[in-house]
Amino acid sequence: MSELKYLAVFLNCVLTGSTDPHRQRNPRVERILQNNSKLRARIDGSRKNYKTLNGETRSVWTPELERVNRVIVKNARGHALFEYGEPMLRDPQCVWSAPLETLTTEQRRAFETIEMGDGWPEVGSRMLTRVVTGQDLAGSWVTVQDGIYRYAVAQHGVVLVKSVLFEYLAAEVFWGD
Repeated sequence: MSELKYLAVFLNCVLTGSTDPHRQRNPRVERILQNNSKLRARIDGSRKNYKTLNGETRSVWTPELERVNRVIVKNARGHALFEYGEPMLRDPQCVWSAPLETLTTEQRRAFETIEMGDGWPEVGSRMLTRVVTGQDLAGSWVTVQDGIYRYAVAQHGVVLVKSVLFEYLAAEVFWGD
């Protein structure tokens, strides 16, 4: 099974709070969980329930981080190439991800802020077109599918790619000099 499929199914289960196929909002994820009992059991095994001081039951989901990181890095490489024409062939210096809701207000502000630098993107790059026209940009973010996926790329001596999946999972990939 592909890492992308794993991540999509995992995130949908987290967001619905269940691996029950019939509780999924996405029909494709519902079918995958119905037809792949091993995956369903693996994801279900990643959930740990606990009781709050008020007696509520809550869940913590622990993803297979290596699989998640492979998807995040692959997407980041694609965004760097697509926006700036930069093939990122070496391993990144840093790969990070966390649920947005776990970030402090300051961490969230830092994550959402994209420093584009004082210079302009290279002539002929898609990012130059975006910067000049504002096409497909919401601030510094490119929205691929509202509420599903957005990303931002900054290049000034380094390449930084940030992304958000399902307005839940924040991710960042950094390549330095």
